[in-house]
Amino acid sequence: MPASGDRPSSTDSGFTGTTYWPMATSSSSTSERGLLVIHQGALGDFILSLPAIWALYGAMTPKPFAVAGHPWAVGVLEGVPEVDLLDVNTPPLSSLWTAEAPGVLPFPKAVVFSNSPHWREGLKRAGVKEVWTLPPFPQGNLHLMDHHLRGLFLCGVKVKTHPDLFLSSEERKKVRHWLREKGIEGDFVVLHPGAGSSQKVWPPERMAEVAQRLRQQGLFIVLVEGPADDGPVKAFLDASSPPDLLLKTPPLRKLAAVLSEAALFIGNDAGVAHLAAAAGAPTLVLFGPTDPSLWAPRGRKVRWIQSRTPCAPCSAHRRRECPRNRCMEDIPVEAVYIESLSLLYDGERRRR
Repeated sequence: MPASGDRPSSTDSGFTGTTYWPMATSSSSTSERGLLVIHQGALGDFILSLPAIWALYGAMTPKPFAVAGHPWAVGVLEGVPEVDLLDVNTPPLSSLWTAEAPGVLPFPKAVVFSNSPHWREGLKRAGVKEVWTLPPFPQGNLHLMDHHLRGLFLCGVKVKTHPDLFLSSEERKKVRHWLREKGIEGDFVVLHPGAGSSQKVWPPERMAEVAQRLRQQGLFIVLVEGPADDGPVKAFLDASSPPDLLLKTPPLRKLAAVLSEAALFIGNDAGVAHLAAAAGAPTLVLFGPTDPSLWAPRGRKVRWIQSRTPCAPCSAHRRRECPRNRCMEDIPVEAVYIESLSLLYDGERRRR
């Protein structure tokens, strides 16, 4: 990655798997400019931390530069130049939580999105001289991305306001060719009917109705199914004609490239919505029990619809106790359809 605010040069990372950098454990390989960033959150939380991560890179220009986390989240950066990816679930990083000696890590500095003292203690034992711990979540009504950037800004670090996935021209070219092979020959909308919690799922049959209306507008329908989306996807398919393309747990970089070419994305408050916004897709997100002022995706063209149910948004405890997600049920099809058309025709319908 070049200097702060610039994009790295294009590379073709491919669409298979996630390659993790073989970490050195000898102190002789340590660079005084090295930086390790650790983030253990889910996909959406990780994407909202990207502006802070890029700000840290721009301020320190580290070499080596590594980002550690769960593969299903940090894998979204696979192939980005100058960024090495590490799995927090495997040694030597997993050893930082145990009495086992982790060896010497080749980083003089580390930034951890966590309040846990175990990370600081473990990293110090591994020879990291300077460790910053950043609270992973805000207190009060502050958006998660603003929470991360605020702390860095107060430390004098220049910040950016939107996530950037640094998709290369080769990645986009490859996915355009792949889409054509799959029969997607015009504008298309990507829909994600699932979410990490069933309480955040808009009734899939209503999303299917919106899809049918958009198909009548001449759009191809692309459906995304994640690992926990079996139920919502089945309900969607039962209420609709088959989509033009079904993406079942695609690699994150491939999904991001597909989203970057989409004319529109519609989904619930979930990681895929954050990925769509970061990839530059016109994005419409449906919120019920969660608060968009805290959790909405950030991007250049993002809108959301918030339920008007009096009890929404609610606390995580109340959400777990809720017998019925009425807040999501109260979002009308017509409102989603009208907002979708507005996003589609606000500017251009994006087609290669």
